[in-house]
Amino acid sequence: MKEELRGPVVVRDVKRLDSYPHVDDKPRVISPWFRVGLIGTYHKGIQLGLGRGKLKKAEGGVEWRCTDHKSGENGDLAVVLVGRIPYERIEDVDWRGDEYYPFPHIYCHFDCTNGEPYETVAFCIERHHPDACPSYIEVAPYERVRRASKKAGIDPSF
Repeated sequence: MKEELRGPVVVRDVKRLDSYPHVDDKPRVISPWFRVGLIGTYHKGIQLGLGRGKLKKAEGGVEWRCTDHKSGENGDLAVVLVGRIPYERIEDVDWRGDEYYPFPHIYCHFDCTNGEPYETVAFCIERHHPDACPSYIEVAPYERVRRASKKAGIDPSF
Protein backbone atom coordinates (compact mmCIF):
# COMPACT_ATOMS: atom_id res chain seq x y z
CA MET A 1 0.00 0.00 0.00
CA LYS A 2 2.71 2.52 0.92
CA GLU A 3 4.31 2.32 -2.55
CA GLU A 4 1.02 3.23 -4.24
CA LEU A 5 1.49 6.82 -3.01
CA ARG A 6 4.94 7.16 -4.51
CA GLY A 7 6.31 7.33 -8.04
CA PRO A 8 6.21 9.44 -11.18
CA VAL A 9 3.19 11.59 -11.99
CA VAL A 10 2.38 14.32 -14.49
CA VAL A 11 0.98 17.51 -12.98
CA ARG A 12 -1.19 19.47 -15.41
CA ASP A 13 -2.77 22.92 -15.29
CA VAL A 14 -6.54 22.65 -15.86
CA LYS A 15 -6.58 26.08 -17.57
CA ARG A 16 -3.93 25.09 -20.14
CA LEU A 17 -4.90 21.54 -21.06
CA ASP A 18 -4.35 22.12 -24.80
CA SER A 19 -0.63 22.72 -24.19
CA TYR A 20 0.00 19.05 -23.46
CA PRO A 21 2.16 17.24 -24.62
CA HIS A 22 3.99 20.15 -26.27
CA VAL A 23 6.91 21.91 -24.61
CA ASP A 24 7.60 25.65 -24.78
CA ASP A 25 11.32 26.13 -25.48
CA LYS A 26 11.27 29.64 -23.99
CA PRO A 27 8.99 29.47 -20.98
CA ARG A 28 8.21 32.73 -19.18
CA VAL A 29 6.08 31.02 -16.55
CA ILE A 30 5.85 27.56 -15.07
CA SER A 31 5.17 24.89 -17.66
CA PRO A 32 1.48 23.93 -18.04
CA TRP A 33 2.51 20.34 -17.33
CA PHE A 34 5.53 18.59 -15.88
CA ARG A 35 6.68 15.16 -14.79
CA VAL A 36 7.66 14.91 -11.15
CA GLY A 37 7.90 12.40 -8.30
CA LEU A 38 4.94 11.94 -5.98
CA ILE A 39 6.58 11.29 -2.61
CA GLY A 40 3.52 11.09 -0.42
CA THR A 41 0.76 13.02 1.28
CA TYR A 42 0.49 15.51 4.10
CA HIS A 43 -2.50 16.60 6.16
CA LYS A 44 -3.78 18.99 3.45
CA GLY A 45 -2.73 17.34 0.20
CA ILE A 46 0.08 15.76 -1.80
CA GLN A 47 3.85 16.21 -1.65
CA LEU A 48 6.03 16.29 -4.76
CA GLY A 49 9.79 15.77 -4.81
CA LEU A 50 11.16 18.63 -6.93
CA GLY A 51 14.84 17.86 -6.43
CA ARG A 52 17.55 16.53 -4.15
CA GLY A 53 20.76 18.16 -3.07
CA LYS A 54 22.64 19.63 -0.16
CA LEU A 55 22.45 22.89 1.73
CA LYS A 56 25.22 24.77 3.49
CA LYS A 57 25.00 26.99 6.55
CA ALA A 58 25.14 30.63 5.47
CA GLU A 59 27.46 33.24 6.96
CA GLY A 60 26.67 33.54 10.67
CA GLY A 61 25.34 29.98 10.87
CA VAL A 62 21.67 30.91 11.14
CA GLU A 63 20.29 30.67 7.59
CA TRP A 64 20.72 27.90 5.02
CA ARG A 65 21.92 28.54 1.46
CA CYS A 66 22.58 26.44 -1.64
CA THR A 67 25.92 24.67 -1.83
CA ASP A 68 28.44 26.34 -4.16
CA HIS A 69 29.35 23.35 -6.32
CA LYS A 70 31.38 25.50 -8.75
CA SER A 71 33.94 26.17 -6.03
CA GLY A 72 34.01 22.51 -4.94
CA GLU A 73 32.13 23.18 -1.72
CA ASN A 74 30.54 20.26 0.14
CA GLY A 75 27.08 20.67 1.61
CA ASP A 76 26.24 20.27 5.27
CA LEU A 77 22.77 18.77 4.99
CA ALA A 78 21.14 16.43 2.45
CA VAL A 79 17.68 17.74 1.55
CA VAL A 80 14.70 17.19 -0.70
CA LEU A 81 12.96 20.18 -2.28
CA VAL A 82 9.28 19.47 -1.57
CA GLY A 83 6.32 21.14 -3.24
CA ARG A 84 2.99 20.78 -1.45
CA ILE A 85 -0.32 20.92 -3.33
CA PRO A 86 -3.49 21.03 -1.21
CA TYR A 87 -6.37 18.74 -2.16
CA GLU A 88 -8.65 21.69 -2.96
CA ARG A 89 -6.34 22.68 -5.85
CA ILE A 90 -6.64 19.21 -7.39
CA GLU A 91 -9.49 19.01 -9.87
CA ASP A 92 -9.11 15.41 -11.04
CA VAL A 93 -6.71 12.47 -11.36
CA ASP A 94 -6.38 10.17 -14.39
CA TRP A 95 -4.82 7.11 -12.76
CA ARG A 96 -3.89 5.38 -16.05
CA GLY A 97 -2.12 8.20 -17.85
CA ASP A 98 -1.87 8.14 -21.62
CA GLU A 99 0.31 7.04 -24.56
CA TYR A 100 3.02 9.60 -23.66
CA TYR A 101 3.22 9.04 -19.90
CA PRO A 102 1.49 5.87 -18.63
CA PHE A 103 1.31 6.94 -15.00
CA PRO A 104 -1.13 9.19 -13.11
CA HIS A 105 -1.94 12.67 -14.43
CA ILE A 106 -2.96 15.08 -11.67
CA TYR A 107 -5.04 18.03 -12.91
CA CYS A 108 -4.52 21.09 -10.71
CA HIS A 109 -5.31 24.78 -10.51
CA PHE A 110 -2.06 26.70 -10.95
CA ASP A 111 -3.37 29.73 -9.05
CA CYS A 112 -0.78 30.22 -6.30
CA THR A 113 2.37 32.33 -6.19
CA ASN A 114 3.95 32.74 -9.64
CA GLY A 115 1.10 30.80 -11.25
CA GLU A 116 2.20 27.56 -9.60
CA PRO A 117 0.07 24.85 -7.96
CA TYR A 118 2.07 24.78 -4.71
CA GLU A 119 0.81 25.99 -1.36
CA THR A 120 4.41 25.85 -0.13
CA VAL A 121 7.83 24.87 -1.44
CA ALA A 122 10.46 24.02 1.17
CA PHE A 123 13.71 22.19 1.71
CA CYS A 124 13.13 19.15 3.90
CA ILE A 125 15.12 16.35 5.43
CA GLU A 126 13.88 12.86 4.67
CA ARG A 127 13.30 10.57 7.64
CA HIS A 128 12.93 6.83 7.03
CA HIS A 129 10.71 4.73 9.26
CA PRO A 130 10.53 0.94 9.43
CA ASP A 131 7.44 -0.39 7.62
CA ALA A 132 6.25 3.12 6.67
CA CYS A 133 6.76 5.75 3.99
CA PRO A 134 9.44 8.36 4.63
CA SER A 135 8.38 11.61 6.24
CA TYR A 136 9.65 15.06 5.23
CA ILE A 137 10.56 17.59 7.91
CA GLU A 138 10.94 21.20 6.81
CA VAL A 139 14.35 22.81 7.27
CA ALA A 140 13.75 26.11 5.48
CA PRO A 141 11.34 27.66 2.99
CA TYR A 142 12.62 27.75 -0.58
CA GLU A 143 12.43 31.56 -0.81
CA ARG A 144 14.54 32.06 2.32
CA VAL A 145 17.26 29.74 0.98
CA ARG A 146 17.11 31.46 -2.42
CA ARG A 147 17.62 34.91 -0.83
CA ALA A 148 20.51 33.70 1.37
CA SER A 149 22.15 32.06 -1.67
CA LYS A 150 21.88 35.22 -3.78
CA LYS A 151 23.26 37.29 -0.90
CA ALA A 152 26.29 34.96 -0.80
CA GLY A 153 26.74 35.31 -4.58
CA ILE A 154 25.70 31.72 -5.29
CA ASP A 155 23.33 30.63 -8.05
CA PRO A 156 20.19 29.58 -6.16
CA SER A 157 19.04 27.09 -8.79
CA PHE A 158 18.60 23.72 -7.23
